[in-house]
Amino acid sequence: MKKHVYIIAEVGPNHNGDVNIALKMVEEIAKTGVDAIKFQMTNPYALYSDDSFKATYQKNNDKAPTAREMSLRIQLKPEEHLLVYKRCKDLGIDYICTAFDIDSLKFLDDHCDMSYYKIASGEIFSLDIIDYIAQHNKPIILSTGMATYDEINTSLNLLNEYGKHDITILHCISAYPAKYEEVNLLNMIELRDRFGYKVGFSDHTIGNDCAIAAVAMGACMIEKHVTYDKKANGPDHKASITIEELMSLVQSIRHVESAIGVKEREFSETQREISRVARKSVVSRHPIKMGDVIHKEDICYKRPGIGVLPIQQNLVIGKKAVVDIDADRVIKMEYLE
Repeated sequence: MKKHVYIIAEVGPNHNGDVNIALKMVEEIAKTGVDAIKFQMTNPYALYSDDSFKATYQKNNDKAPTAREMSLRIQLKPEEHLLVYKRCKDLGIDYICTAFDIDSLKFLDDHCDMSYYKIASGEIFSLDIIDYIAQHNKPIILSTGMATYDEINTSLNLLNEYGKHDITILHCISAYPAKYEEVNLLNMIELRDRFGYKVGFSDHTIGNDCAIAAVAMGACMIEKHVTYDKKANGPDHKASITIEELMSLVQSIRHVESAIGVKEREFSETQREISRVARKSVVSRHPIKMGDVIHKEDICYKRPGIGVLPIQQNLVIGKKAVVDIDADRVIKMEYLE
């Protein structure tokens, strides 16, 4: 069975708090062939303390004076998330939403049939969120930006405290955008081998190259930030791709996963036809009369490959012809005894 790479279009806060933009993005993204569209939900007063501050990339890309005010501006209301969830469901696409506080997580769990719990890189030690997820039987996506191996192991142990879960670990670079030289895709393979879970890639680079490479290396899941306008005011727009670029990414991923195939060597009918055309057979160098014993000097090797292979010439040499064989003809076993 061919594997299917699960592609997540991360809208996050790129609707800038406007539910009409969010709904429109869902409609357009659904046409690209992704498997899921992901959003983010929080109560900024439950997420940010008075001592919170913005990261440099947020300062550069968002005009709000504080982290909390930035978050307040770009949040959808809980009831608006339900509208977005319904639109996704109507269009046959999975709705996923990262919760950044426990009440938001419980709301989503009560009202939205999400295919995964998504744990953001910054939430891998949020004990209330982790403990809640650990007690529920739903697949988990764990982003690992900024986390050491020991920290990832600690989070996995917490998530599995009540029983082993279906977890996909996302290799992730917590930079917006991430530089190519920082991506280190080989570490995705190390995460798989070290922890024994499925792995994917949450791509914060500009462009699609790294996501496509990750699929070729074995990623079973790709997450990519998407925006309606890279120039819009907001923290994530500049590190996102457009919906048109997303469509190109999906097509490339589907091509690559088809090309990966299976470990066994398989040959299509087209390849078998080419084999018959391009390989050589044992061919009569000159006319051979019925009753003649065939010697090595009586044969040569020419196309097509529909007879005895040159490496099987001993099946012909020393045998007696039971029919007349014209010159320059493929010698078939039924001509011999």
